[in-house]
Amino acid sequence: MSKVISFVTQKGGAGKTTLLMLTASAIHNRTNNKVLVIDSDPQLSVKTIYKNEKNSASYDVFAFNWNQPNPEINFEKVLILARQKYDVVLMDLPGNIKSQELFFSILESDILIVPIVASTLDVNATLSFLKRIPEYQQKRKTDKKPLEVFGVINKKDNTIEYRLLRQISELKQVRLFYSSLSSLVRYKRHISTFKDITDPDNRDDEFNQYFDEFRTHCYI
Repeated sequence: MSKVISFVTQKGGAGKTTLLMLTASAIHNRTNNKVLVIDSDPQLSVKTIYKNEKNSASYDVFAFNWNQPNPEINFEKVLILARQKYDVVLMDLPGNIKSQELFFSILESDILIVPIVASTLDVNATLSFLKRIPEYQQKRKTDKKPLEVFGVINKKDNTIEYRLLRQISELKQVRLFYSSLSSLVRYKRHISTFKDITDPDNRDDEFNQYFDEFRTHCYI
């Protein structure tokens, strides 16, 4: 049965959706895994790009409609079918920490990827979210494995704000990637549901270093 890997952050502008799409394209192009992206964010950014590209080579994208009766029941059914049909399921989660979309999406996830930008506002929002992870753990079904949470430093620069990340690294419920991604224009400019962002043979490329670590942590 496939893994459900969700990308989540509580601060807009952290690069959550971009990182998810870059990762999905890399899995799609570099492995034999069948990939589904579930757009669980009400903004439906992934679904919009998917529809605009209209390319048969794209990975599959499904936008879940939360504005329906008993959405949590139907959402669970969607995840059961997705796990049976696909090798890897990635989810783009909403940013509202109090929303039912976020709550039920996390309950169905196996791994959370949290993009982190080293600014006071971003770190504070991330800390508030991560401190709620034990609460989500308790409400997960007993037959599910413990939720794994990884932080990815995104839009890295050389400011002294990086001392703030120490507060996150000290939390037991999250592990930080050794690799990081800088704020490069190419990430937004070349975002796609079917194109890989870079040559996978270029081992010095920062995205390839991130992706190698992603595959290791997520067993892909």
